[in-house]
Amino acid sequence: MEHQAKEPSNAKILLVLLMAVLASSLLMHTGHAISNASSGRVIDLFTQKAPFDGKGANQSSDAFEPQELVILYALVTYNGYPVALKLVAFQANGPSNTLANITVAGSSTTNDSGIAEFSFRIAWPSENPETKVLGEWHVVATVSIADQMVVDTLTFQVAWILRITSIATLNASFEPQDRFLRQSPIVFDVVVENIARVAKVATIAIDVLDELQHPIIHIQKENLLFQHGQTHLNASSQIPRDAANGQATAWASAYTAPVEQGGILYSPPVSTVFEIFGLVRDVAVIGVAPSKAEVICGEPVQITVNVKNKGDETESFNVTLYYDNVVIDRKHVSNLTSGTETQLVFQWNTSDVNPGKYVIKAIADSVEGEINIQDNTFVDGTVAIICPFSISWIILILTIILVLIASLFLLFLLWYSRRRRRRKKQPQSYYTIASRPHI
Repeated sequence: MEHQAKEPSNAKILLVLLMAVLASSLLMHTGHAISNASSGRVIDLFTQKAPFDGKGANQSSDAFEPQELVILYALVTYNGYPVALKLVAFQANGPSNTLANITVAGSSTTNDSGIAEFSFRIAWPSENPETKVLGEWHVVATVSIADQMVVDTLTFQVAWILRITSIATLNASFEPQDRFLRQSPIVFDVVVENIARVAKVATIAIDVLDELQHPIIHIQKENLLFQHGQTHLNASSQIPRDAANGQATAWASAYTAPVEQGGILYSPPVSTVFEIFGLVRDVAVIGVAPSKAEVICGEPVQITVNVKNKGDETESFNVTLYYDNVVIDRKHVSNLTSGTETQLVFQWNTSDVNPGKYVIKAIADSVEGEINIQDNTFVDGTVAIICPFSISWIILILTIILVLIASLFLLFLLWYSRRRRRRKKQPQSYYTIASRPHI
């Protein structure tokens, strides 16, 4: 005779859930679970985290991370044989805290293999999630076998599976140090903790920003294998010579794979701070002063340029003077000591310069290791070049003279033409001249 399975009623589900709550309460108060293994009635609660899935009475499972899916299985047997169509209640209690205690409850019916399955995802609230979620979770599963309640319990940790617990800075001798000279070696000591019972592969990245938030160091160690427990990882680099003096921040991050290959973070990054110092190198042009603001073509212009060494070392460098973007001259400054100024005098020959207004500026070449180069350029203003007898003026005068000459020539032709016409219009006169000899 064939047996037809029926869906469990709501009352029966409620009863099983109440059994789970009762068993969970009993477990919390006494620390012991109800077991009927001696009577042949067994329920075995475990997770998907094989081989450390918590199989066996009152075992613990491998850890879960925030927002990970938890799959709970309950194997129900009687005298070693699986029992199908048994309603199993599950209840998971989050870590005890003063803010909000998380409880997840559900039920499921065993299949032909005697296994019931229930799943939920670890919550991650928007407020105080680490206090509410991270820690030890307790799970209980209950079932009634031949009118007797049978219980199994399981615990697991919810935490960042693989995380960086600390990052510290060391010198080349692997001694703790938090002040580093530019261009000196630096060693980062990173402590990585794997709470899983199986090894995990991770990519560790170390990034450093200087006082100005400029990235100055990037180290990436890919596909490292971390066993259960803590591992010290050392990574060496050098402080760049152009790093800004002041407080720098080093960040260490653990990824499932390199980011460019789609890796994601195992856990939030961890940071530390240290100081970068060194001799400042900085030269500057602090003034440009032409002798005149307006000159006639060909007239020389004297331009005085003031430069200063704002750094900590004696410097030698070149200074170039321009009108617009055309070089006027270049001069060399030798051994300018820290904090001192000097003057450079340039002569600008304007003979070959077209009339107009020109911007005068001086630029000091940057020295090695100089960071602040904005003050290496100084723009003074404009100098006007005027040429009263320039080619354009000569052409204009010659044009006027030619126009006058042409005008006079035309007037002469007009006058001469009129005179000839008048002579042609006068009548001819005939005269008889008689000459008489003197008597």
